[in-house]
Amino acid sequence: MFGAASFWTIAYILIIYKGFKDQFCGMPLASICANITWEFLFTFLMPFHPLQQIVTFIWFLLDCIILLQAIYYSKDTYPKRTLHASVFALLVIALLLHYGMAVEFHDKLGVYSAFGINLLMSILFIKMLLSQELQGQSLSIAYSKMIGTLCASILCYSFFPHSLLLAIMYILILILDVVYIVLVNQTSIQTIHNSSINTKPM
Repeated sequence: MFGAASFWTIAYILIIYKGFKDQFCGMPLASICANITWEFLFTFLMPFHPLQQIVTFIWFLLDCIILLQAIYYSKDTYPKRTLHASVFALLVIALLLHYGMAVEFHDKLGVYSAFGINLLMSILFIKMLLSQELQGQSLSIAYSKMIGTLCASILCYSFFPHSLLLAIMYILILILDVVYIVLVNQTSIQTIHNSSINTKPM
């Protein structure tokens, strides 16, 4: 639990830092909206443990900053009304789905939706890297996300050892996170190589 909380908090802080540095939001909008509504639900509406409530509240505040980054840095890309309407719609849809899954699966811990978000994020981070290269992203973020999720996977496996669906998500997320780390590392090396070529004297 400590590992999951610590490394995910580090990942959020690094995303915020890299976002301000690159003037680009380092988390896909769908992932932000899914994250922030999960944290809102299990912090304010369906808290399941006082310690976890504190952690999810901290994550909620950090995700609010990331969401503001996404809106601010996207203002020149999309019309203001379209952007705000899209964010509002994604937030409402995500909150309803989280609540529905918690009730339908009797999942008071929000485990199924949490790993569903994580799987979505792993896919979208790779997609974002392929389209935006290293804007808003770094190897430190990739490692923090993977280690934090791995800790959460081990913890949840000890609680739900017979859940096939969760086991599938643990494995898929780990594979995608390793792929993401490899791609970030390759992109970083290529960027450094290109930079050294461009700065060579003629």
